[in-house]
Amino acid sequence: MQKPTSTEEYLANAPEHYRDGLAAMREVLISFDLEENIKWNMPVYGYGKKNVATLFYAKAYLGVWFAQGALLADPNGILVNASPEKTVAQRQLRFKTQEEVDLGLLRDFLLEAIQHQKDGLELGRMPAPEAQLPPELAQAFADDPKLEALYLAFTPYKQREFCESIRNAKRADTKVRRLQKAVEHIRAGRGLGDKYR
Repeated sequence: MQKPTSTEEYLANAPEHYRDGLAAMREVLISFDLEENIKWNMPVYGYGKKNVATLFYAKAYLGVWFAQGALLADPNGILVNASPEKTVAQRQLRFKTQEEVDLGLLRDFLLEAIQHQKDGLELGRMPAPEAQLPPELAQAFADDPKLEALYLAFTPYKQREFCESIRNAKRADTKVRRLQKAVEHIRAGRGLGDKYR
């Protein structure tokens, strides 16, 4: 998929059955005093220097992602935390079809989200949990203590990337390949995802 350079291009590349719903939500977003940009290949709407909302679609739904959505009043539990193990502040307002898109609900959440930005309300970052060392990597460290010293020089986030990559492999041969890749990156002083940052 080609990276969009504008919101119009993003909407044109969206699945046809989502385009009208996305366009209607965009009209609501741009009706507020928000700056529209493309970030992470999606239309992002900011107030000042802070992101407020992101217009998006996925295979099974379309919606708006609120950067500080955990602060929004949501008595009916409508907003979704897409990655509970990793995400602290972000929440998604999802609609399964474009016919379900509720522009009034979107406006209400946006009004509150923008006011939070104006008031400077924001959830602080939570400390990263410690990486759970997979046995394969622990053995590699036992065999080569210098490798462990290099690993410990990485940030907790990057340490977790190495560990999760190996631990999440389902097959033994995949674990071996991922361990080899992790060892190469650790020795080179590069995180697994550095080329994407």
